[in-house]
Amino acid sequence: MAYEVVLNRTGAYRILLESYPAGVYVYVFESESAPGPYRDWLQDGLEMAKRAGTQDFDTTETDWREVPDEYWHGTK
Repeated sequence: MAYEVVLNRTGAYRILLESYPAGVYVYVFESESAPGPYRDWLQDGLEMAKRAGTQDFDTTETDWREVPDEYWHGTK
């Protein structure tokens, strides 16, 4: 499972968190129709990734909702 928050802001429409063996990727999508993120980085775990969202985009814990993994970027 992944987590997302829709901010609907210029330059940061949506943030998606996906878990991988190496950690949790934070993907930032510029618009609703963006085919992929314009920015991404790796965090050690889910809590650190959510904290990065709080620091960089002023999200809260209750903003995140669980969503299925996305495969826009290929196979995992």
